Amino acid sequence: MKEICLFGFILGILILSSLGLSFSEQININIDNTAYKKSDIISIWGSVLDAPQNLVFVTIKNFDGDMVWTEKILVDEGGNFSTLVIAGINGWSKSGTYEILLESGNMVGSITFFYESGPQVNPPSAVNDFYISQEDLILTFVIATAVVAGIFVYLARNIILGKKTTYDNLDLNSKKNRDYEKYHSDWSEEEFFSNRKNNSKDQKEFDQMLKNNTLPNYYQVLGISQSASKIEIKERFRILAKEWHPDKRKNSSEDKMIEINSAYEVLSDEHLREEYDKYYKLL
Repeated sequence: MKEICLFGFILGILILSSLGLSFSEQININIDNTAYKKSDIISIWGSVLDAPQNLVFVTIKNFDGDMVWTEKILVDEGGNFSTLVIAGINGWSKSGTYEILLESGNMVGSITFFYESGPQVNPPSAVNDFYISQEDLILTFVIATAVVAGIFVYLARNIILGKKTTYDNLDLNSKKNRDYEKYHSDWSEEEFFSNRKNNSKDQKEFDQMLKNNTLPNYYQVLGISQSASKIEIKERFRILAKEWHPDKRKNSSEDKMIEINSAYEVLSDEHLREEYDKYYKLL
């Protein structure tokens, strides 16, 4: 009797093993990795024999059993299927072991992987000490606005207080016979300088600057060639004066503006330019 029972037990095990092997051959599911981070691509593929209506269902569940993804997939003539899933799509908020279920009729296959959801941004329940409330954000915005306004007032203090810069106090020929609007508005076709009766520089001054190695390269200052015409000199000066005027750049451009004015006064005057060119050739 004992021999009969033992034989029946062994036979049952063999039958169950055979059924399990047969089942494993009928449904198969695979993935390309064992761990994924947010936004990674999960490649899922496998095969199913005799799938009803040539359809299988793929479902992904987190470790709490919550479904985070489901998809209906067609299988080909050989029973093969494949799909791609973006890890974290539709808000997979928890890190842990996730399970992929493959369902075809009464057959179910599964495979697991680890998912890393990444750092959470200010979740109140997890990092209360660092959570920024709406009131804090409003206060931060108000402080930032006050700081920006303070910086603007400081930079524009000379204009607000009507304080003149060093350049404004200089007595330059290039500033004579011009009103405020000419100098600050978009440049018109009017002359920048009236006819000068007296030149600010003469032959002796050029000679002294050459000896002292302080003779400026006025062509380089204006960014023109030695063969530039009067019209080219005037147009170039207009561009530089508009760019470097102290009312636009404040104190940082005063020296540059003085240099530009000096170059224009010399090169725009035929006599001065002729005298200057004699010494320029010796540079």
